[in-house]
Amino acid sequence: MPLIADSEAGFIIHSRPFKEKSLLLDLYTLNYGRISAVARVSKASASRSMGVYQPFVPLKLYLRQGKSSLWQLSEALIQRQSFNISTPKIFCAIYLNELLYYLTIPQDPDPHLFATYLDALERLENGEDEFMILRNFEEILIEGLGYAPNYETIAGENFKPDSFYIYLPKNGFIESEDMDNLLFSGKDLICIKNRDYSERNTRIALKNLYKVIVDSLLNGKSLKSRALYSQFLMVK
Repeated sequence: MPLIADSEAGFIIHSRPFKEKSLLLDLYTLNYGRISAVARVSKASASRSMGVYQPFVPLKLYLRQGKSSLWQLSEALIQRQSFNISTPKIFCAIYLNELLYYLTIPQDPDPHLFATYLDALERLENGEDEFMILRNFEEILIEGLGYAPNYETIAGENFKPDSFYIYLPKNGFIESEDMDNLLFSGKDLICIKNRDYSERNTRIALKNLYKVIVDSLLNGKSLKSRALYSQFLMVK
């Protein structure tokens, strides 16, 4: 029996041409997580569809799934205009979409992550500081995937403020003074554990820690958003 989803809240996170007069869309939805769907685009509706099948547009989706994992999108209604996110914050929004595209499990809904994504777009549109917007999203994503760090050493010991540690994504924190590795100070890790981000060094440590975890999950995949941001900084 076909699975039917009417009035499903969702966003397009990636799209590409598919066969003749169709698009293959990767959607992130409230109740079905990340799914792939085919949308037919006729010449008559092509101009209207261009405003619908775009990232950062909140949509109400009408979907049907047959025997395969591929859904058919019969209609997509715009719920509000596209989030108007200015440069350079738009690169942050692209980064969020790439994490959803590469790291979320197909048809594994996470309403908390969906709400966090929506909140992140709203805050980026409002021009708020992107640092904690990104870190909060990364935290919720990592937790949902089961890769949240345990803030103690592998041996079950508390961090020592004057010591340094490396983080192994599949294992945890190990005390180390090897300067060839990315080191985290015990002081910063204690602050991160206590959610005290008042010190600049702690914020840098948090960013680096989540980057280590995200990169391990990406398994060598490069992110377009990082390249675009680097290019922006070069020509700024």
